[in-house]
Amino acid sequence: MNGQKAKRKHNKKNIVLIVLIVIMLEANANLVLGIYGIHETGIKADLFRLTSLKSLTSTFIEYTTDFFTKDVRGFAESCIDYFEEHIWRGPVLSKGRGTIQGPSGKETYYNLNMSGVVSIMRGMGYDYEYWVRDDGVKMFGNYVMIAANLNIRPRGSLVQTSLGMGIVCDTGTFAKRNPTQIDIATAW
Repeated sequence: MNGQKAKRKHNKKNIVLIVLIVIMLEANANLVLGIYGIHETGIKADLFRLTSLKSLTSTFIEYTTDFFTKDVRGFAESCIDYFEEHIWRGPVLSKGRGTIQGPSGKETYYNLNMSGVVSIMRGMGYDYEYWVRDDGVKMFGNYVMIAANLNIRPRGSLVQTSLGMGIVCDTGTFAKRNPTQIDIATAW
């Protein structure tokens, strides 16, 4: 009987740990990648951007302390600290703010038909869905579509932007004048 109780307690620990990891991954996707709305469900996640991951999960960790060993709690808290350090808190590119200094340098935006760009990326093996976020940012899978200097950042490179993690899909004449600049694809 005691063996079954211990097994149930161990299973509860595993379930709670899995739930914590899912919460951290979801919050990480919303914070680090800068996804403002989860595309499939349309759920708004602006609150995640305004609230730190640490405050979102600290209560959860506090109430589940009985289920965790000290090592697991320490690992979870280290993960939260890591995610907290990688959240962009500076200015965010918008139609009204046509140029900003983002996490990877100068950011601007452009609005062109992306069918040719999507075709090139798919020809390279990137089989992501093309869609437009509620805020008008053009997405390729979970990534913000950006143009960059292909000599520095080849197609498929991941680049942190003020609007979320970007993927280089395109280039433009701006790349000659400012080789580190990125141009974000939007519907603005």
